[in-house]
Amino acid sequence: MREYNRLTRGATQLGFVDVLTAVILLGILLYAATVQFSVYNRPPAIPISTGAAASR
Repeated sequence: MREYNRLTRGATQLGFVDVLTAVILLGILLYAATVQFSVYNRPPAIPISTGAAASR
């Protein structure tokens, strides 16, 4: 039983794999957010005036 307690870790102790997993997941989420909301990085389109649209 002593070896079992030594191999377990508490909920607040993070290992290297835990941190690596969190970094990879954060990178995936940030990439998905930039792809999904890339329309906000473009300048706004020039609106067509209503006079020009009516003459067509």
